[in-house]
Amino acid sequence: MPTPAQAIWRFADHDVVRTSEGRTWHRGLRHSQQWTAPGGDTSCGIDDNAVRSLLSTDPRAVFTPAGPDAYAPLPGRVLDTPETLRLLDIRPATGATLHRQVLDRVSAFAGSTTGGRRTPTPGLRPADVRASLLGTAQRHRAARITLDRAHGRVHARYAIASTLHTHTYVLTTS
Repeated sequence: MPTPAQAIWRFADHDVVRTSEGRTWHRGLRHSQQWTAPGGDTSCGIDDNAVRSLLSTDPRAVFTPAGPDAYAPLPGRVLDTPETLRLLDIRPATGATLHRQVLDRVSAFAGSTTGGRRTPTPGLRPADVRASLLGTAQRHRAARITLDRAHGRVHARYAIASTLHTHTYVLTTS
């Protein structure tokens, strides 16, 4: 029996979903908290529950979270001590999917403020998220880690040489 797909706990404006048929839905494109297709009928919008249903029924649908701008502070409450990371509670979420972005000199020169995306890592458990964040904080002392509970995300940002790495953990439920 296949395992059920993880559902995204909360969405944020500027998130994008692309279906297997090629249709793209953007959240907050015309109205905050409303999903619409660019160039489509302005009265034809869908809500978050319809997008969750679309993601669960279309196995080839792709979700892309809004990437935090490199020149703005990360959204949410700062988690700045190992103790706060160890005690991090992401309930009612039961897991997360890791989305990584890398902003290097080339993409910055090309005008990007979020960087190039890497393949997401789905199926992380809460313990995996905590361990990953603790490891990031230990390896990169200047790392900035925040919990954005309003949008169901945990962000981590650090630099290695001239490359800025941003990890966004999108919280999920089973």
